[in-house]
Amino acid sequence: FASVVLFIVGTMASLATVLGFFGATWWGWDRLADWRFPLLLVLVVTSIVYGFGFRRAVSAVFLLAAIVNAILLAPLWLSTQAEPESSDRLRVVSFDTSGSGDHRRDIATWIHRVEADVALLYRTTGDWADTLATVGVPYRIVPAAVGSEALGQSLVLVRGDITVTPLSPVPGSDLTLLVGLGDTQIRLVGLAVQNPDSTLEADQRIARFTSINAAVVESAEPVVVAGNLETSRWSHVFDVIADGLDNSEDGFGYTATWPGTDPPLIGDYMGLPLDHALYRGDVTVPSRRVGPDLGPAHRPLLFDISPAAE
Repeated sequence: FASVVLFIVGTMASLATVLGFFGATWWGWDRLADWRFPLLLVLVVTSIVYGFGFRRAVSAVFLLAAIVNAILLAPLWLSTQAEPESSDRLRVVSFDTSGSGDHRRDIATWIHRVEADVALLYRTTGDWADTLATVGVPYRIVPAAVGSEALGQSLVLVRGDITVTPLSPVPGSDLTLLVGLGDTQIRLVGLAVQNPDSTLEADQRIARFTSINAAVVESAEPVVVAGNLETSRWSHVFDVIADGLDNSEDGFGYTATWPGTDPPLIGDYMGLPLDHALYRGDVTVPSRRVGPDLGPAHRPLLFDISPAAE
């Protein structure tokens, strides 16, 4: 019985590993690509147990599938970001706050504690002006135009004397801003999407990602695309929006943003990395991490933007 169970688990995980490469064919297979890290863990354990207790030839197949996932995961630790030119930095929070309910005070307090300069809050609710006044944090609300495809209210919180100019949203995005970093103007493009449940919804997300990518690759200023993409770097749909952009994940390891639960020690590894910050131009990301469980379904993404050394 144990042999049969292990064989089924290993076979299904191996099959999911392969089908994840065919996400362009069907959106359901594309979602399997998001599970590369959990698949790696399952396949390693299954391969070891099955190899010692049953058939080594079959366990070798499971191990090979595990190696495939490991190779895809490797850039998270082995790649690096460009060196910053100076100590100048813009600290950004990107946070899909859907489901936050009455956690606005906790969110505002955390944003202040990490000294964020700009906070992009998607799918948020409630009176944030009252929240900021009650908590007493030095942030102001910038009235940015919200894109027609945004899923609910989006909000921009700005710290101190940071210069922010709201722009017309890039097609497909929730909001677009021009933010000053020293002598550099950076275009921030934010969005939050939902996971598709049908071919129509999957095609709509691809259309949004295609529009955003087409706009940002032509940007005269350095540009950062940040938000909840509801997919991982290993999927086909991620390649659509990330084409020609650098990935802030490189070199910072595996950091899950969904679900919002954050158990001690294993919080960064318990879930999927669905929130991202992509960029292009003469900038780099010298610091990046995922915040704690603050109530919403996702955890916040915190990253610094600095001018890149030539």
